[in-house]
Amino acid sequence: MPRKKQDEPYQRPPADSPTYPVSTIAKLLLLTDRRVQQLSKEGVIPKTEHGRYELAPAVQGYVRYLQERSIGRPNAPEDYHSEKARLVKAQADRAELEVMEISGNLVNADDVQKELYSKITDCKTRLLGIPSKAAPIVAAEVRAGACQKIISDLVYEALEELSGNSGREEDRIELDESMDATTEING
Repeated sequence: MPRKKQDEPYQRPPADSPTYPVSTIAKLLLLTDRRVQQLSKEGVIPKTEHGRYELAPAVQGYVRYLQERSIGRPNAPEDYHSEKARLVKAQADRAELEVMEISGNLVNADDVQKELYSKITDCKTRLLGIPSKAAPIVAAEVRAGACQKIISDLVYEALEELSGNSGREEDRIELDESMDATTEING
């Protein structure tokens, strides 16, 4: 008798082959009765008559089903519970992000990028304007300290304008001291 290839579909035995109730097939496959019925409805486990199954086709159908799932074939039936868990997790993650956004703990990256670009552009424009503003004022001065003070005041003015503050005196003192130290080093 020639050997049958493994890939060939199962040939139904003669009509007199025994059939078994769903409970027997479920015990054999380590499944519940309901799961065997679901797999039968999906076409995984063939059913011969109401509530009765042939042993070999049932086992082979279930083994084929498990092989397809382990290989990850796209036509294999999806595992409902793992897909449902994945969906619930995605929904929970989305809800958490929405709560964080509403509470102000999360901001849109595009909004931050636009705001940062706007601030940097404003800063660049304001700082590039300092030389033209300082040149006529500094041109009349002959003392380096007075020139430094004029430029320092213009820088503070630009920084205050950019920050929206009215100008904090402690910031001004720190910058003046660092400018004085730089002037002393540079002569």
